Amino acid sequence: MTGIDAMYAWRELGRRLRIANEGLEPALRSFGIGSSSDFEALELLTRAPHGELPQRQVQEAVGLSQSGASRLVTRLERAGLLRRVTSQADARAALLQVTEAGRDLVGRHRSTFEERVREELSTLTEDLLLPSAPTTTGTGDAAATAATAVEERRPSPSGAAAEGGSQGGILQFGESLLSLGSGAVTVADAIHVRDALEPLVLIEAAQYRTQQDIVDCEGILAEMARHLGDGKAFYLADWSLHHRLASICRNTFLRQVYESLLLTLERHVDAVVPTDGLRDYLRRRLVVHTEIIDAIASGRPDRVRQAAHAHAITGVSDHTNVPS
Repeated sequence: MTGIDAMYAWRELGRRLRIANEGLEPALRSFGIGSSSDFEALELLTRAPHGELPQRQVQEAVGLSQSGASRLVTRLERAGLLRRVTSQADARAALLQVTEAGRDLVGRHRSTFEERVREELSTLTEDLLLPSAPTTTGTGDAAATAATAVEERRPSPSGAAAEGGSQGGILQFGESLLSLGSGAVTVADAIHVRDALEPLVLIEAAQYRTQQDIVDCEGILAEMARHLGDGKAFYLADWSLHHRLASICRNTFLRQVYESLLLTLERHVDAVVPTDGLRDYLRRRLVVHTEIIDAIASGRPDRVRQAAHAHAITGVSDHTNVPS
């Protein structure tokens, strides 16, 4: 089985996100703010009803400590980009509200920010999906080995994948078989990393979902049900559902990384091999996805985690060099 070292992937993810943040700093300074957290908080508020949210909700969405969130609020308040207001529903509760200046800043720079995020994360997936991540930690040799492996897996200037990821063949995907034109190693590893991120995406979706989000997802479930006899069409609808769930996330980096993994699957899968048990398996996967949407609609984190666990694809085998 083509594996990845989960702890290595986690550390590498954190390292790459720190690098991405540093790469964004020049653009952020040109916007007139000091950090990606500042921009994410303002962007989050512009999406909220009346442009206001409890400070704790902003803090959790952006991933800050209580003291870090307090400093962020002070900075943006002094800059005239947000204000603290009293909740009309509960006079004891303080809310953060984006000002017109803050809304204008986000409106002018959102597309630039998102473009820079995509640029900074363009190599993240390839950097994480190593054929064999190091299992030792804390040594210079291990770090050097990891760095060399990352460099070897980077795309060439022409955009071609590394040799190991260019092979096609058949990949076991749960109880189904995917026919791949290329990238079997990359697809197998992308599935593992996506499964690791799935609970984070689903919990965010449960936290921020609207009734329209649930209606949209139920529509995609209906599309999946219509394609139980067509494996590839079923999986394309499946991945479309996950794209829709990711769109609810307010953590920009999580959304970008997760969607890049979905795109890896969509790019490399040519077909789903017909087998006797395929329709029954797809029916069971439809039940799993229905429970995911029901769990998200419930807003209960414990139920969402159980649904994410049931969804994880554990049966991913090494690819075989069978022409597809």
